[in-house]
Amino acid sequence: MATKLKNIKANKHLKTIAFLLAILSLTSLLTIFVYLNKNTTSSFQAAFQKDYLKSNHLKYELNNITYNLERILTRYRSEEYIKTGGTLPEELDQYYDYSWKLENLYRDFKRDYYSNSSRPYNTVPEQKLIDLFEKEYAEEIVFYKKEYIQEELITYYKLQRELKGVQGLSYYIFTKTSDSEEYSYTNTFTGDKSFFKSHPVYLLFDKDGYVASPKLKPIHHDLKSHPQDIMYIGLKDTFLKPRVEKWNHDRKLLIKGFSFASIAILLLILSLIYLLFTIGKREKDGQIHLSTLDKLYIDVHILLVIIMVSILTAFALECMDLGYFIFIPTSILISTLSIYLLLSITKHIKNKTIFTYTLFYKILKKIYSYIKRMLSCTPIALRMLPTPNKASDLKSIIKGVEHIKRGELDYHIPTLTKGIYGSLGNDINDIAKGLKAAVDNELKSERLKTELISNVSHDIRTPLTSIITYVDLLKKEGLDSKKGPKYLEVLDQKSLRLKTLTDDLFEASKASSGAMPVHLEKVEINSLLTQGLVELDEKIVSSGLDFKFQPPKEKIFVQADGKLLWRVLENLLSNIFKYALSNSRVYIDIVNSEDHASIILKNISAHELNIQETELMERFTRGDESRSTEGSGLGLSIAKSLTTLQKGDFHIQIDGDLFKAMITLPKYD
Repeated sequence: MATKLKNIKANKHLKTIAFLLAILSLTSLLTIFVYLNKNTTSSFQAAFQKDYLKSNHLKYELNNITYNLERILTRYRSEEYIKTGGTLPEELDQYYDYSWKLENLYRDFKRDYYSNSSRPYNTVPEQKLIDLFEKEYAEEIVFYKKEYIQEELITYYKLQRELKGVQGLSYYIFTKTSDSEEYSYTNTFTGDKSFFKSHPVYLLFDKDGYVASPKLKPIHHDLKSHPQDIMYIGLKDTFLKPRVEKWNHDRKLLIKGFSFASIAILLLILSLIYLLFTIGKREKDGQIHLSTLDKLYIDVHILLVIIMVSILTAFALECMDLGYFIFIPTSILISTLSIYLLLSITKHIKNKTIFTYTLFYKILKKIYSYIKRMLSCTPIALRMLPTPNKASDLKSIIKGVEHIKRGELDYHIPTLTKGIYGSLGNDINDIAKGLKAAVDNELKSERLKTELISNVSHDIRTPLTSIITYVDLLKKEGLDSKKGPKYLEVLDQKSLRLKTLTDDLFEASKASSGAMPVHLEKVEINSLLTQGLVELDEKIVSSGLDFKFQPPKEKIFVQADGKLLWRVLENLLSNIFKYALSNSRVYIDIVNSEDHASIILKNISAHELNIQETELMERFTRGDESRSTEGSGLGLSIAKSLTTLQKGDFHIQIDGDLFKAMITLPKYD
């Protein structure tokens, strides 16, 4: 059940469906958002607030109206007031902060004054400096004041235009200054309070405080609580009706849009959760696998995701003017790339390569490696500083390299110090020893190759010569001669001998090259040996050898190829039949360990074993140096190669005339 659930989770078809569903959901969500943004002017609050009079939309409009009226009432008052400099700051002679140009001009004047008079800074009364400045720059001051007043008039006219542009708005403002001057501004025929209260929606600011329609939210204002300050605002049906209708229309669209958007968000979340959980895993092994695109740097991926999201946002806000036929395909493409990059980053998080697959990490690693190399070179440079003994060692090293280069591999470089030059000299001496050993091995290999060719030639030539000889005798005497059957019997024996030799050579070649098929399985070696010895019972009896084999009571299982393992044992037993001393004992033992099991065969050789184990393992090498027996010399070589193919070990030991072969194989788990 758990395996089936795992396969379902990592099923590539389900992942493809989830990926397509995520793209469809994200594209649908963006399309809904853009459609609502294009076809509604109300805020998203309309989907949750039924009454327009309680909406923030109306509150923001009224805040803007009251702000404009407050500025006219408290700052600008009238056109004449502005032209006469009423909006200029009261402390004009302080820093001239109503004009940054004039303020900078005064600061430069002040700095130059102290510089030219050589007086300590801020030791002259400020008013004296201001008087000197206004006397010297009177024309500039007048010019900058006019410039400021002109800017204030432009702002005043702009506020008036904005207020006049609001249909269905009635307003009246009044203030009285400390100089008993009165200022009022209105677009109605009266400033009566009851007139404004007769409007469907109203706002009243006067000596009685703040009064508003019951349904309205509190409105922000900066009016001071002076009895002379009055602001009355009324909203007619011509103001409210189109806004209420638009609000209700937008509300219906937003509710529908949010319903579809909720479904799209739910599908997007579910598909992404599934993809983030299963991405990178395959049905077969459940491991994380990275594709070619996943091997890009992670920080580059993240940057691409940010760029994609930015492009998607720009399309959502601006591209709808080009039509859905351009927006939708583009959003599908960008959604696909963004989701894929997100999943790619998730793969690296699961694979724990989120940091190592970043460009930032690679750069840091390069910098670290460079610094490390630089630091590692510093101690060497210090250790190489010349001294008389070091100079002598360096000279000996140069001389020794020349000798070794000429092939004098026995030359030894003498050194006086134990520092870097002493270590270098010893290392070169070790290299020379290694080269000498390699040359010796190569010479030995060439000698073995020569012996191999000689042995192969001898072993093949012997039966072949007999075949040729007896074929000639048959030609001379004829098949009907008295000795014909004897000749044919010899030809049959020598042909079989040549065939056996050829088969052994072919099998040895396949085994050593690894071309032989191996089927590892559970093998019980006790039964294998017992059954094999029963099958060879006739040979054992005719050989006159006494086989001693006592199998363990418990069953021992190894991981091996049954056919190949028996081939190994058969080769060893064949060697025993050919080379063991007549009427001697042959011991077969099984040694059981925790992880491995070994089969050991021991016998006494009929011939003197004056040969090394390694040489005896070479092809066509026999313990019988006269090569008078029928063996091919390939048995041990084949046994070793076949054991290696089964991930086991094979080695032999020679102790006088005692020959011991050991096969070690891993236990079956």
